[in-house]
Amino acid sequence: MFINIMFRIRHFLRSLAFLVQVLALYSISPATQAWLADTLAPWVGTTLDGKKCSGTQIAYGPYDYLQRDKFSAELQIVEENHFSADVENLISSESAYAIHDLHYTIGAWPNHHRALNSVLQYRLQNLRNWPPAGGVPPAECYLQRAMKFSPKDPRPYMMYGVLLQKVKQFDKALNAYRAANRLLPDDVITQYNMGMTLVALKKYKEAAQLAEKVYSAGFPLPALKNKLIAAGHWKAGAGEKVVNPAKQELTPAQMEAIEKTMQNLTPAQKDAIEKAMRDQAARKEAAPVAAAP
Repeated sequence: MFINIMFRIRHFLRSLAFLVQVLALYSISPATQAWLADTLAPWVGTTLDGKKCSGTQIAYGPYDYLQRDKFSAELQIVEENHFSADVENLISSESAYAIHDLHYTIGAWPNHHRALNSVLQYRLQNLRNWPPAGGVPPAECYLQRAMKFSPKDPRPYMMYGVLLQKVKQFDKALNAYRAANRLLPDDVITQYNMGMTLVALKKYKEAAQLAEKVYSAGFPLPALKNKLIAAGHWKAGAGEKVVNPAKQELTPAQMEAIEKTMQNLTPAQKDAIEKAMRDQAARKEAAPVAAAP
């Protein structure tokens, strides 16, 4: 009985998704389309200060960014009109303010990776000055909406973790990173960020286990290892030079620069970095081992 009910619910939701496309073709009222969008991609969760997330729905979509190849024409329509390079980089806008074009883009494509990254950057730049003109939701609301809409997409969980980690909501950040790691177990950037969060929560044993995975894959940033050394939970491997942990520790300015660089990477750039690290690890594993004297 329960399985039959769940099947009916899934069938109903798929039918709604199909209806959204049909209604768009036949010019059904924007109010009806917005109602369907609210059904498929509702505003959920809370803001960083605990207020309920809310926002307007647009009368286009919603489409799943994981299926962007299937709906390439619909993606092109949105991106050509609302997601220029200047909008993505928060420089200017195709219509009004960049954040408003981002709102339209994410309204139509709730888990649009690059647009979500842009609103995340906007939020990080405006943690104490919100909301902007027009009352658009903050990044945490877009991210929670994306997670609800496309729960198998790891990217919104990753970005949500970054935001929560930045504002020192470490328990929530860890939950977000764990969700992302379950969906994409080999993503070393998520593992690195999760390790840093575990250190902040003083869960050193698990952090050290993650650090082993991260650095065996050739990950270049040393901060996680440095923090574990300073806490007495990391031993140097063969041939690895250990210096005073205080001297190894990155300055806050250096850490901020690294975090900004990592956050500004597009999904394609992150994938390229991860591939390069996997290739490097594979070459090390395949290299002949020198015989002991």
